[in-house]
Amino acid sequence: MAERRFKVVFTDYDYPDIEIEKLLLSKIDCDIISLQTFDENKLIEGCRDADALMVQYARITQKVLDSMNKCIIISRYGIDVDSVDIVFARSKGIMVCNVPDYCINEVADHALALILSLGRKVILLANSVRSGKWDLLEVGKPVFDFSTLSLGLIGFGKIPRNLYEKARNIFKEIKVYDPYITENDIAGQDLKIASFYDILGTCDFISIHCPLNENTRHMFSLREFQLIKPTAYIINTSRGGIINTPDLYQAIRSELIAGAALDVLETEPPGMDFELVRFDNVIITPHAGFYSERALEELKYKTALNVFKVLNGEESVNVVN
Repeated sequence: MAERRFKVVFTDYDYPDIEIEKLLLSKIDCDIISLQTFDENKLIEGCRDADALMVQYARITQKVLDSMNKCIIISRYGIDVDSVDIVFARSKGIMVCNVPDYCINEVADHALALILSLGRKVILLANSVRSGKWDLLEVGKPVFDFSTLSLGLIGFGKIPRNLYEKARNIFKEIKVYDPYITENDIAGQDLKIASFYDILGTCDFISIHCPLNENTRHMFSLREFQLIKPTAYIINTSRGGIINTPDLYQAIRSELIAGAALDVLETEPPGMDFELVRFDNVIITPHAGFYSERALEELKYKTALNVFKVLNGEESVNVVN
């Protein structure tokens, strides 16, 4: 009997092509279908008889999962899998995989660039010069010496650990809040484990590096902003939903905090009326922290490799559920 031909569905991707993925998947007998949709009904129709899904941003809901009768693996482009109902997928016997070890250096670099840009008022000063004004003290004041300041890390996975190594010689002190680490995890490092509220009340820069889930959604809302020092900045390169956007707007407008730098937003892209971009003390980049040419190629290959291994009968890797 001939081996069954597999169906691999790409729900969506915003890359110029999927040639890296196709080249790898060509080594197994499969049809590749590209849907390029976020619409739940179209996903249900297009994924019904799929053996594997490759997903970037599309939400794979319980309804989509329940409609599939052959799927054995969903592989997502990225680290976080909050767009997939992983609990229901597990009940259906569907593996959900990610790529946990890509763009670590890139996101850490981006977070540090945002921190330095906020602290040195780089964007504000550059825009001032562009508008014809050459006046440091009027535009950029105050700027503080980083060696007198403290950095707080919310979460201490691979990316913030990388950031710590880059920032340890810049800041006077670095504190970390992560309920899953112990003193043994940071042995030999010039780093302090702190409570969440200690970081809010004492750190000059607070950089977010935790996943989005039911415990972290809107982890930063008005109550938290009221506890942060009015001279402190918040940086988010993790997931937009960790910050309550209307509350952040209120905190910036009311000068509860000194400013913010965001590479991720609750809604991406934001609407044209997005209010935060109007503040001089807010930096927003278009979810670019992950990007370098090397990281992009690695992401595309490893996302497809998850599917290849499972459909080829090999041991699954990077399974999150």
